[in-house]
Amino acid sequence: MSAIIETKTGTASRQNGIKAMVGVGLAWAFDAMDFSILTFVLVDIMKDYNVPLTLAAGVSSATTFARLGGGFLGGLLGDYWGRKASLILSIFWFSVFELLTGFSIGFTLLYLVRILYGIGMGAMYANGTPMLMELMPAKWRGLASGIMQSGFSFGYIFAALIYRGWYTDLGWHAMFYIACIPAVLVALFIWWQVPESAKWKTQLEERGRRSIPISQLFTSGHTWSTVHAGIISLLAFAVTYPINTFYATLLKSSGHFSAGTVADTIILLNVAGIIGNVVGGWVSDLIGRKWTIAISGICTLLCSFLFLHIDNNTLRTVFTFLIGLFSIGGVWAAIPTYIAEHFSTGVRSTGQGTTYHFGAALGGAVVPLIVSSIAPSVGGLASSMTYSVAIASVLVTIWVFFWRESKGTTLE
Repeated sequence: MSAIIETKTGTASRQNGIKAMVGVGLAWAFDAMDFSILTFVLVDIMKDYNVPLTLAAGVSSATTFARLGGGFLGGLLGDYWGRKASLILSIFWFSVFELLTGFSIGFTLLYLVRILYGIGMGAMYANGTPMLMELMPAKWRGLASGIMQSGFSFGYIFAALIYRGWYTDLGWHAMFYIACIPAVLVALFIWWQVPESAKWKTQLEERGRRSIPISQLFTSGHTWSTVHAGIISLLAFAVTYPINTFYATLLKSSGHFSAGTVADTIILLNVAGIIGNVVGGWVSDLIGRKWTIAISGICTLLCSFLFLHIDNNTLRTVFTFLIGLFSIGGVWAAIPTYIAEHFSTGVRSTGQGTTYHFGAALGGAVVPLIVSSIAPSVGGLASSMTYSVAIASVLVTIWVFFWRESKGTTLE
């Protein structure tokens, strides 16, 4: 009888983990889809609101910085109120402001709406990732991490498909009306099908009261975890975001490639990223989180000279795939679970949301600005991208060894 009960419990655990992986993975993909759509319509924003490129691009940077606030506040809410309710609220939140983006009648209003959208985006990750890690059996946690993280690349591809399918006929405003629909459907799926984290409920019962764990990020043994997670996130973003931000620009500015070639190259980059995330997550369950990140960092370093040789069609194709596999994919595959496994349940949402989006704010917003600013003095954008990606790859490879391995650990 006990064996039957144990089997049923294990089956239910796997089913809950799969439902969480589907729900959270899609939520992250559609969140990233909206974030990516903005990159396709910057020229339209410049024309409609009569603003220069720096101001139009600043909308994306403002959204990225707002994610830090959303990650912190949403994390606090997730640790206090529960993962599920906070996750659903965050999805509805960013869906509302995604819709309102299309209704923005002036640049100032657009700027404000995108900041509010960024808060929801940050809160979604802060609650979705801990929830997935807590519902997923330990032996599959790395694979689940990689599949979820691949959602960002899926989101970029979804954005490209919406742009290709509806932009010409409906205009850029309608793209945001369309994009908010699938996220709402995912929120309803999570509401009906995904249970609350049992670990969070157990922790609440043991504590006997709800609490807001602000101070615990730097107490109760979490100080080094908070510092390390923030820096590992910053370095991982520094590896990836110069590529996400400038690779298409580099291809366009060379003057040798058609729009179709540029699009195909970026799609190849993201398809490789999806493969790298899934395979990297699976590998991290075999050899550990640290070695997966470190090996991916070393391989990214070896591929970083790609940007200096994009005129060679063979090299561009081969190394676009490889750098997507290891930088967009491998470096990131294990990071969601790697961070989650270093925080206790009572502070996991706050810790994950804050440290991940700290990395996004600095590595994702500031590092690309540095790359563009040093380009004239180092020989152009190709050289500055090569140097920045190479340096960040070395640093992330070294830094990962200043933390303990967490593969297979029981979440506390």
